[in-house]
Amino acid sequence: MRTKTLTMPWINAQGKVDSKIIGWTALAAAILAASTSTTFAKILTTSLSPLTLLLLSESIVLFFTVLSFGFVPLFEEIVKIKSKYVLPLLVVGLCNSVIAPMLVFSGLHLSKAVNAELFLRSYSFFLFIYATIFLKERTNRTDILALLCMLFGIMIVALRGFSGPLVIARGDILILTGAFIYALGGAVFKKHLTKLHPEVVLFSRGVMAVAFFCVVAPIIQHPFLEEIKVFPIALVGALVGYGFLSRFIYLFGFYESMERLSAHTVSLFLPLVTVGALFFSHMYLKESVYWYHITGGLFIILGSIIIQYSSTHYKGKHLDRHMRHSNRHHI
Repeated sequence: MRTKTLTMPWINAQGKVDSKIIGWTALAAAILAASTSTTFAKILTTSLSPLTLLLLSESIVLFFTVLSFGFVPLFEEIVKIKSKYVLPLLVVGLCNSVIAPMLVFSGLHLSKAVNAELFLRSYSFFLFIYATIFLKERTNRTDILALLCMLFGIMIVALRGFSGPLVIARGDILILTGAFIYALGGAVFKKHLTKLHPEVVLFSRGVMAVAFFCVVAPIIQHPFLEEIKVFPIALVGALVGYGFLSRFIYLFGFYESMERLSAHTVSLFLPLVTVGALFFSHMYLKESVYWYHITGGLFIILGSIIIQYSSTHYKGKHLDRHMRHSNRHHI
């Protein structure tokens, strides 16, 4: 199953130069759009519960996946799934589309968007640990350097530049735990599901999240309709921004860039999302960005670039599939 590309009709994408221009434009749009995610999600947590945000977020991704790749091709691939992949699919769906997002949305209600963005980047750190210990992947000096960079960056933020004791807020702990669960799902994907088309996994994850909401909401008498009825008009802009910009435009730009640029090129520039997220949080929410946020973020970005661009774990199709699976877990 090949990805369908959604190109603008007045642009000729047949030529090599035009295709590259579209790819770079799409990548820039994806970076800018993803930079708004934690900020808009933070605003929405003031009026919407984590369960409602889970339904909103995963429904948008599910809709985009079907729109981009077609329901019939997806259905045909799902029908052909072998029984040995069913359990790993359930584990990945439970981890990456139910437990982790619920933890992150709950933590974001109690934490700052700046901290949330940086602590979410620890996903790569935890995935590296899983791959080394449980998947028995070989580790070289470059991998160790990447690991140390990410660990140092996380410590700088957690310790506020080593200026005080290690006191992590409850919201930050929830977000770090969410990143830990995201990485667990990523490790299961690497171990058992790399032979499946990534979009099949995404579709399955989205269906699981929506099914989870439909089952749990009536049991706990979740006030979904009440939340919608009393939703403040002042937050409609944030809701539209999160749904259309942070989720849909990001996914659209990401997949368009993956079609026209190499996976290594996209992986090299995507960490700039963290820089954009810090800037957008400061401008939109007026959150303070201190020197340890910037320094820690730079180390986390550096480690992420090293491990994705130089690591032997991600080469060729493995990097492409890993990115298509993991780079939609932004809240």
